Amino acid sequence: TAFYAKNKIEMGPIQGSVKGAAFAQVFGSQEPEFAVSDDQAPDAVFNEKGARKGESKGIVSILTMIIEDLNDEIKNGMKNEEASQVDYEEQMDTAEKLREELIAKKVSLEEAIAKRNEEKSAEIEDMNANQKDLDDEIAYKNSITPDCDWIIGAFEKRAAARTSEMEGLSGAKDFLAGAAKA
Repeated sequence: TAFYAKNKIEMGPIQGSVKGAAFAQVFGSQEPEFAVSDDQAPDAVFNEKGARKGESKGIVSILTMIIEDLNDEIKNGMKNEEASQVDYEEQMDTAEKLREELIAKKVSLEEAIAKRNEEKSAEIEDMNANQKDLDDEIAYKNSITPDCDWIIGAFEKRAAARTSEMEGLSGAKDFLAGAAKA
């Protein structure tokens, strides 16, 4: 716009600002205006009889097609709904059976766990009783170990002493038997 202003070139309605402007035809309407009286009737143009009878057939056929399409969609929707309902019921039955099986399995596992816990408690009691018996046996063994060690250590010495005592008793018996004969 600075170029046009500098060179003094006038801009027409098309080249000018479009802000606030409507159409170019409004500003620079070149057509002549005719004076029309308010009382003057409009021009009437009449067609022959039946000139528009084909126009309604297009609309009626379109509406007929729309109605047929809607009826088909309703029928298909009802069939799909029936199939979906049957499928849903089958899935619900399957899910209910699975749920019952899982509940039964859960109960079975809980019973098995309870039984195993009882068995474990019984085994722990047996283990504690056996441990007590083992401790008693170890205590008894520890109490007799000094005596056993003394007997083992003195066995040969005592065996030799018994042997010599037996020989002495045999000699005394023989002596006494010989004295009784004399």
